[in-house]
Amino acid sequence: MKKIASTLIMIFAIGFVSSSLAQQNQQQMQQMQKNIQQMQEMTQKMTKMNQRIHTMNQEMSGLMERARDQQQRNQYEMMHRMGEQMGLMLGNMKNAAERCQLMLQDQTMMQDQQMRQDMDQIREQLRDMTGKIEESVQTMERMTKRLRDNPQTSN
Repeated sequence: MKKIASTLIMIFAIGFVSSSLAQQNQQQMQQMQKNIQQMQEMTQKMTKMNQRIHTMNQEMSGLMERARDQQQRNQYEMMHRMGEQMGLMLGNMKNAAERCQLMLQDQTMMQDQQMRQDMDQIREQLRDMTGKIEESVQTMERMTKRLRDNPQTSN
């Protein structure tokens, strides 16, 4: 009778542990899917920002060609060059985010808890940097509008 009771307790304990592990694995998979989704959204946001920068650069090129004086031309050119550099930086960040996303999808890497924590930290840092770049793009858009709408700013 004691053997049966201890066997039942053992079976119950194993079942409980298995259930807990399965639930923990499911939670980890859900979190990983959420992280991957966030990375995809971040890269899409970067693509849109890059398109906005490209539009600004085209506008600055046109304004440079039509500028009335050298000072205006210089201002448009500086803005254009800053846009180019911002676009390059954004492109590099997007590449890094895509690599991070691939690493998040690597089951072997994500089995290591420390690796998972480090990847989460990188993902968060990329998210923060994306927010800062978004602010910079908005500032550049305001500057572009000011230069376009009030060419006298240069005088």
